[in-house]
Amino acid sequence: MSKRKSKVEVSEPEEYTVEKILDKRLVEGKTEYFLKWQGYSDSENTWEPEENLDCPEIISEFEKNWSKKKINASEKKHKLSDSESEVLIKRKHEEEKVRGFDRKLEPEKIIGATDTGGELMFLIKWKGCDEADLVSSKTANVRCPQTVIKFYEERLIWHSGKENENAEEEKHAA
Repeated sequence: MSKRKSKVEVSEPEEYTVEKILDKRLVEGKTEYFLKWQGYSDSENTWEPEENLDCPEIISEFEKNWSKKKINASEKKHKLSDSESEVLIKRKHEEEKVRGFDRKLEPEKIIGATDTGGELMFLIKWKGCDEADLVSSKTANVRCPQTVIKFYEERLIWHSGKENENAEEEKHAA
């Protein structure tokens, strides 16, 4: 779970309030908002999944402005230079790009893990492809359990019985 929520109690008695929404994105079909937190610097801004937020007025206002911005952007498109248009087209293509298991590729291996918005995500390398994607651990656990197990097994650190005996002796001596 993320360290900040909008008007949602976290384990500490502290409450965080959204000052404004700066951007939005779609990650594995879920909307995430880039938030500016009240009383915190811009370096503390975070991406948060919509379901973690309790600020419907701020979301509604952002969405209304977001729609206007999209309409204005499409109206201005014909006025953009070729290089600006190219950048916008490339960015749009990247956003619409099929990712994760939707690419219908077989996972080769998990090359890393991270916490994104309070959710464990795996960086998966696909067979026959140089590009890797972030996939939720929940999805990976279901779709490629053996790959997940192999990832964890490669990171296990085993201790010999001798070390455990020494630790027990030190505990009793103290």
